[in-house]
Order: sequence, then C-alpha cells, then structure tokens
Amino acid sequence: MTSTRRTLLHHEVAGTLSVIIATIAAGLNIYLAKVLSFISGLLLASITLTSAGLILTLVNAFLRNLDEMLNCIRKHPLKILWIGIIGTAIPINMIFYGLHLSPISNTFLLQMEVIYSIFLSRMLLGERISLQQALLSILAFFGVFLITSEGTLRGISTGDLLFLLAPFFFQCGHVIAKNLMRVINPITVVTYRLLTSGLSSLLISTLIGLNPLGGVGNMTLRDTVTIFCLSLSYAIGNSFWYYGIKNLNLSKATAIIITYPIIPVVLAIITLEEKLTIIKSIGIIMVFFSVIELSLLRSTDGRNS
Repeated sequence: MTSTRRTLLHHEVAGTLSVIIATIAAGLNIYLAKVLSFISGLLLASITLTSAGLILTLVNAFLRNLDEMLNCIRKHPLKILWIGIIGTAIPINMIFYGLHLSPISNTFLLQMEVIYSIFLSRMLLGERISLQQALLSILAFFGVFLITSEGTLRGISTGDLLFLLAPFFFQCGHVIAKNLMRVINPITVVTYRLLTSGLSSLLISTLIGLNPLGGVGNMTLRDTVTIFCLSLSYAIGNSFWYYGIKNLNLSKATAIIITYPIIPVVLAIITLEEKLTIIKSIGIIMVFFSVIELSLLRSTDGRNS
C-alpha cells in the first residue's frame, strides 16, 4: 500500500469515527434539551450555541490559534456569516418555529437532509454517489422515520414545510464550510459557526416577535449545569462533525449523522423504561445496518478515486 493510499485510508477512518461521535453527541443534545423543556427553545438554542462558541474560543486560545481566527474573519467574512446565519441560525429558528405548528413526530422530515446532501454534494463538490450509498442513505432515512413516528404519517402543515426547508439551509452551510476547511482549520470554522449562529438566533427570534426570554426565571443551579453540559456537548459534537466532513464525502457523513434520533430513543428505553415497540425495533435495526455499511464505504469525488 502506497503512502498516499495509507493517508487516504487514515483520513477515511478518522473522518468516519468523528462523524459517529458527532452523531452520538447530537442525540445526547436532544436528550439534554428535553430536560430543559420549560425554557424557550429559541433562548436555549441561542445560549447553548453562543456558550459552545465561547468554549471553543478558549480552546483556540489554548492552542494558540487566535491569529488564524483573526485572519479567517478578515479574509472570509461573508463565508463565515453564510455558515453561521444562513447555514445554522435560520434553519434552527425554522425548526423551533415549526415545532409550534406541527407534531414532534413529523420531525423525521428533517432527515430529508440526506437527500439534499446527495444532490448538492454531487453538483457543488463533485462527489461520486454510488448506488449502494444512495440506497443505504434512503434505508437510514426510513429507519429514522419508523423510530420517530412509529410509521404513522400526520397531516401536512406549515410546520412540516419548515421541517423540509431547514435541512436544505443546513446543507448550504456545510457545502461552504467544507470548501473553507481546505484552507482553514475545522475548529476555527466551527467556533465562528457557533458564535454567529447563537447571537443571530437571539436577534432573529426577537425580530419575528417571539419571546426568547421565556422560562429564564425558573432556572435552577441544576438547570445551569445542564445548559453548560449541553453547550460542551455542542462544542465537542460540532468539532467532530466538521472534522468528519473535512475528511469524508459530505453526503456520506450526512447519511450517518441523520441517524442521531436513535440515541435519545435508546436512552429513554434504558433510563425511562420507555416501551420498545416492534416498529421501533425494526427502525433501530435498519439504522444500525445502514450506519455500519456506510462506514465501510470509501469516499470518492471528482478529484479523488
């Protein structure tokens, strides 16, 4: 095996493991957010994202990476704003607003992100999407559908349209981020993503007339600690996610991470003794199978084969 092949294999393995860790963190975030359900979702998103960005700023300072942060914002301000606002803050606000209009079971529509990723990655990043990867991605989507909705479709509403649109915006941000990470360290890009999305989320929620401060007066020390843990999880998860998409096909990474709803479901079964139905069991098996098979696929694009 040549040194180039060994390097590519190392990046593939490291990237895949990073995305799997990011998937676990994303599922854990959902579980922790349920504990803080009395707090306005928009406020929680703003505080969590901003705090996560500040945590990574400290990490950058520790790594003596602040010069790169300054150079990044000076040379690529529009890309940073695109990733943070268009690619993160706007879709997050769409999701939270959609939750007011649609049943939570319809959030499986967010996993349509894998379909958007296949098309955007092919058109804008030159990724080669094999038939096997496409089929496994669809299998992962239907597995999540069974887990989150028990296989039952509810009526389509305005909230569902927001659930369909939000992942498209996420992918638009990830495409720009993947290109930017060819010249900028992933942790720098993630830091700006979290900071700009957190601060702009508060601004957006205020502009659309929602009350982002609801529930603050009810916060206890335990809630504050939980928010810190959630912020830390966001910082870690997003860092692994961006390291993953730097080294993998974005479409492959997305197909893996959309399976994150399995994490809170499994945790609820273990800690809350939630009933495991046959439909959920089938969904879990589909998800596990698709993730394992996707992990074994090699990423290729128009520049690499």
